[in-house]
Parts: sequence; structure tokens; C-alpha cells
Amino acid sequence: MRYLFSICIFYLTYLPSTAQVDFVARLEFEAKFGESNYMTVFNKDGILGFRTVKESGLNPRQIFEMFQTDYNLNTSSLKKLPIKEGHNLIGYDTDENHFYVLFQRGNSIEGKDRYLVDLNLKSDDAKEFNISNILNMDLKEFYVMNGKGIFMGVSESLPVIQIFDMKSGNIITTQGIYSKDTEILQLRKDQELGVFDVLISKRDQYKVKQVSILTFDLEGSKLREVNIGNLYDSKLEIIEGILTPFEEYQQTLIGTFGKQRQEAYQGIYLTEINEFGETVKKYYTLEDFENFYNYLPEKQRAKRIRSLEKSLKKGKIPDIKPVLSTREVITMNDGYLVYSDLFTANNPRYYPIDGMYANSMYRASPNINTMSNGVIGSNQELNYINKQNMINSSLFRDGEYKFHAAQLLLLDKNGNIIWDNSLSLPSRTTTNPSKFGELSLTGDKLHFMYLEEKKLVLSYLYNGEVIFENEKFELKLLDDMERIRETDDNGLILSWWYENNYLLSGKQSIRYQDEEGRAKNREVFFITKVTVNGALFDPDIDQ
Repeated sequence: MRYLFSICIFYLTYLPSTAQVDFVARLEFEAKFGESNYMTVFNKDGILGFRTVKESGLNPRQIFEMFQTDYNLNTSSLKKLPIKEGHNLIGYDTDENHFYVLFQRGNSIEGKDRYLVDLNLKSDDAKEFNISNILNMDLKEFYVMNGKGIFMGVSESLPVIQIFDMKSGNIITTQGIYSKDTEILQLRKDQELGVFDVLISKRDQYKVKQVSILTFDLEGSKLREVNIGNLYDSKLEIIEGILTPFEEYQQTLIGTFGKQRQEAYQGIYLTEINEFGETVKKYYTLEDFENFYNYLPEKQRAKRIRSLEKSLKKGKIPDIKPVLSTREVITMNDGYLVYSDLFTANNPRYYPIDGMYANSMYRASPNINTMSNGVIGSNQELNYINKQNMINSSLFRDGEYKFHAAQLLLLDKNGNIIWDNSLSLPSRTTTNPSKFGELSLTGDKLHFMYLEEKKLVLSYLYNGEVIFENEKFELKLLDDMERIRETDDNGLILSWWYENNYLLSGKQSIRYQDEEGRAKNREVFFITKVTVNGALFDPDIDQ
């Protein structure tokens, strides 16, 4: 693989932006459409890009490629690392100035068939670790913190978490996890405190779900155990949850809840947890969501509202159908922004379990389509940590998903609703169950963007009010003398990066002229920095 002869970067810092979607920087690497895409991880210095690819020629051996960029997409040279024969990349994480990549032989679950590589981002040194003593498990999550690897998976149908000390080689198995009828809903690391949280659910002898938070240090010692307790109605239970970072030793758990053993979602709960492990719960249902049905056409919306009002007069709160999944909780100084997707699932592997859909089946990696094999890892975003659960991408190919709406809820720190609103989604069928869109929140400005038929689709809210919705924008190049000949839509990835900046990546065939004026084509992997500003929207201008 040759490093592209030219890197296209054009950053307009001296001209005022006049468009609500502005393509401000671009990076290219030569890459054929049949090759795997680079995945991206965000860190404090910019972006890490990486992939595995077969060596050129007749040698089938794979190599690992990596590059780094700053915030203007200025890049380092491409670094290469040989991979052991028969091994694939299955996991990754960042920790300070180190990037860790995890390799596995084929689909093996045995520890002896895995190894870990520590890449020093400052010195370019690489260290390999033998992790053969890690328990044989179907790996679901992988973190590194302070030089210790955290491995979470399923062994003999039971969940397990082990900690690997890279200095001593010692392995510790956390207590209270390896248990029948236990499911891990979330694993969250806290770099600042040097601890990690495990959100688990477990059925008691009466088949009632108990949700708890266990916090461990890196020695495997349990520092606290918080039992979330029952909801206000014994017929209701927690479906999923997202933990926020600690603030003054307090924490919040937010997610959806519904009826036991039914596909009947009731709404969103918020649980405040103080430093003593005491909890206070708040609940939000259709009675509280004034704008829940805003995604519907006017007549349908009016009909739903009339039906809701009739039910409320009878003292009944209607169920939320079909599936309401909380995707992100953005923690701010003065509150929380909660983003949930409303969608329909049709998948023989995507089945309801006691009224809940298997968590990891729909809260999947935004990079799930970027590689042929399943990869565990996530983008480390600057303002909050939203670690997504990963599973092998082959699990998703049998199912179809239809997204109807993005539900947005802004709460203050006391749990009071500041505003709620709903954005319509195209209701198209997709095989990707990941969150549908990407949020950017800066002050009172909220941008929601997603990809649709090789176009960027943008919605904009100001102080909770929808200013415009689902406006489409063509993909553009920075060089006016070049044209997009073809875009590989299967590998396009859109991610929120920081502030009002997004990252678009994928493969394109570019039409250009060489120095002699002859028309030429080049196939590239590209990363484009996209800046949005919905306040500049002019509905009279044809987009």
C-alpha cells in the first residue's frame, strides 16, 4: 500500500463561513474500493486512523496501518506493523499517549489465540503482551486504563470481567459478576478517578429484575455496590441505562423503562445517586413529553394527541411503541441532553427478553461497517464518554431496522424538563441497528446530522425549537477543479467530533486533470472535516 502522493488539505480560516454545512479540511490516502476502510478514534491531539490490510503481492499476510492527525487534518506518515499469521484485529482503546490494539486468531475464544500490542504515540515504540492466561471468553468489551487491560465477555454462558496488569502479567477476576441470570448493561471507565463502573441486571428467585452498579478499582477491589431498587410500580422494570461521569462523588443513571415481560415501553427514568449510594428516581412518560409526536404529519399527530388525552383522562398512560432506545446522555454543567431513537426491529436474532431487547444488539459501534470482522472499541469523545457495546458485525446481517424518530430531551440538574422535541427520520429499512444520527450541542444550538443516499441530512434546533428539519446537502470536494466520480456508500461513516464539527470518512473515486491536462481517476480513502451552523440557514436558497 503506497502512501498517497498528495494529501489534500485546504482550511479556510481567513474567510467567513457563508454556509450552514461547510467542508473545511480533507485528508486522502490511496485505497482501492475492495480494501478495508480506516477506522478513526478521537484523542486530545486530534485523530488516530487505523486498519488491517493484506500485503501487496502474493503474500496473504495482513499488516496493521496507523496514522495520526491534528484538528486541521495535518497528518503524520503512515506507520505499519506486521500481524501474526491468521490473526485479526478485534479490539482497541486509547490511554494517555498510548494506543492499544488487540488481535485474535480467527473466531477463537481462547486466550492463547490472542495478543495485545501497546503503541507509544510519542516514540513510535511497540510492545507486545502475551495474554494467554486471560479466561477463554467471547469478548464483548475492551478497555485500557493506567497500563491495565480490562476484558469483559461471556464464558460458559456467564458474564466475566478480568483485569490484566501489563507490568507484572498478573490477572485478576472481579467478584460478583460471574453469575447465572446476570447481564452486563454497560461497562464504563473513569480515567480521572482510576475506576470503572459495571451496570448489571439480575433476576432474583421470583424472576424480578434487580439492577445494580458495581464500581471497581484497578486492583479488582469492589469500592461500592448500589442497588437501584424497584420502580414506582412493581409491574415496571428498567430496560437499559447509561451512567454519567462522577461529579462531586455523585452520579446519574438514565435510560428507558417498561412493563415486565412485555414489549411495552413506558418512558425514560432518571436515577440520582449520591456519595452514600442513596438513590432518587424521576420518571418521564408520554404525559410529560409535549412534543413526542412532532415527527408525525399534522393529521396523524393530531390523532395521536387526541388518543393520548383520552387515555390520560381515564388515568392510563399509553405504551410507547415500537422500540424506544436511549442512545446518548450528554452531561453539561447545568443538565443532561438525552437522545433516544424510536424504531422497529425485525430480526430473528433480535428478540424481546422479558420486555427488553438485548442491549448490545442495537447499541452497537458507529464503526460497525468499517471492517469485515467484528471490532471492539469506540471513539473517545472530548466532552463526554459514550462507550458503545460491540459485537461481531455478522449478527446484524439477518435483521432489518426501520427508524421513525429521534427523541430529544433536555433536563436540568434537578431532573426538571427544560424542553423536549422530536425529529422525523426517513423510516427506510437498514441492516445497521446503530444509533441513527450524530448530535452536536453548543450552547442553545443543537445540530442533528445523518447520512442518506450519499448526502448529509441536517436538522437544527435552537433552544429546543426546530428551526429546520432534514435538509439535504451534497458531498463536496475542496478543490473546485476536481469532481466526485463515485462514492462507496457502504463504507461512509459520519461521526460528531467536537463542538460543531463532524467527521465524514469513506472511499471515493475522484476525477481530476494531471499536469498535462489529461483526465485521470484516483481511488482514495478520505477524511473530511465538516463544520455546521444552522443559524445561517436560508429556506429560500435551493440546497
